[in-house]
Amino acid sequence: MRYEIKIAYKFLMRSKGQTLFLLTAIATGVAVQVFISLLIVSLQNNIIDTVLGNIAHIVVEDGDNRSSLKKSSDTYNYGNFSIERDRIGNYENVINSLRKNRSIKNIVPTLESNALYERGGKSIALQIRGVDLEVGDSIFKVKNKVYSGKNTIESNKILIGKRVAEDYNLSPNDILNITLPNGEKERFIVNGIFDLENSISNNGLVYMDMQKAQRVFQKKGYVNKINIQLNNIFLGDKVAHDLENNFSDLKATSWMKDGKQLLNALRSQTISTTVIRTVILLSTTLSIASVLYITVVQKTKEIGILKAIGATDFSIGFIFLFQGAFVGFLGAVLGCIFGSILINIFQLTAKPSFKIEIEFLQLLKVIIFSTVSGVIAAYIPGRKSMKLNPIEVIKGE
Repeated sequence: MRYEIKIAYKFLMRSKGQTLFLLTAIATGVAVQVFISLLIVSLQNNIIDTVLGNIAHIVVEDGDNRSSLKKSSDTYNYGNFSIERDRIGNYENVINSLRKNRSIKNIVPTLESNALYERGGKSIALQIRGVDLEVGDSIFKVKNKVYSGKNTIESNKILIGKRVAEDYNLSPNDILNITLPNGEKERFIVNGIFDLENSISNNGLVYMDMQKAQRVFQKKGYVNKINIQLNNIFLGDKVAHDLENNFSDLKATSWMKDGKQLLNALRSQTISTTVIRTVILLSTTLSIASVLYITVVQKTKEIGILKAIGATDFSIGFIFLFQGAFVGFLGAVLGCIFGSILINIFQLTAKPSFKIEIEFLQLLKVIIFSTVSGVIAAYIPGRKSMKLNPIEVIKGE
């Protein structure tokens, strides 16, 4: 062990009151930082999972929709509306290319269209989503939300939302005769009923087997949407822009385009967490600096003697840098322990609607930042100790 470390340790132990006070101050600040930071991060993750967890962060569609309207063979007339038969050609090649992007977590192709259901003098517009549910559930997470019937789709068996089932008195194995955009009717069987806890989805969304959807909407071998989820939702606009640059015939729409309020709220939470961490790190740095500065004044005689017997300026400075790193590290470890205990107490007493995750990586970052701030704080008193003249110190005694 270097002799500087032994001396630094003795300096700390001789001023036990100051050392204990300093460690308490650091541990308290770090505990508050850990508690608030993990609380805000968990709340943010819960909001993201609740609002964006079962939807696409980017939706890729045919970028030449208007030109398709000019082709009479590609357009159906239904009522007063023109229904375009948009489609993405070579979508499998597009998906294979997207899988190389590390920012992308999940990719689900779908064929989506509208249909009409009438019963008992009432009618409702349905949004049909044709999908391979084994693949699609990575984004839409509908299988675990099926509370009645089976959570599978095949052939003419479909899944419908809770509101549709209640409003039209539908149960599993009931028959639905749906009117397609071209005016034809198609017969389906209710295989299961889901509750996505969202009024829009529960009221009109229908999950159908991909191959069945391709057949009834006459788009065999095609999809009209590629749904993408990202590892980092804040990269939505960037990834969408890059995608359009790589595929000029496609249109990519990020959730950020129509989610400005949610985006601002999430960014505000991130900024508030950063501000809290910065303020606590600053207070920790100042606390360490002030106590070590006092140590320099108190240990002037010892420092002078060390220099007189041959200790270098670097060795003297190293003593205080080590003290700063040591109290910063130990205070941070204690603070992380106290903060974790506070979080567990909070979850047991307050019982929030979301779980606060205690992430080891976050705690490690706090410990590293606190240790570094301790070293930075020790720089000023360390410099002062290096400038002491041993002869003047000894004469002053």
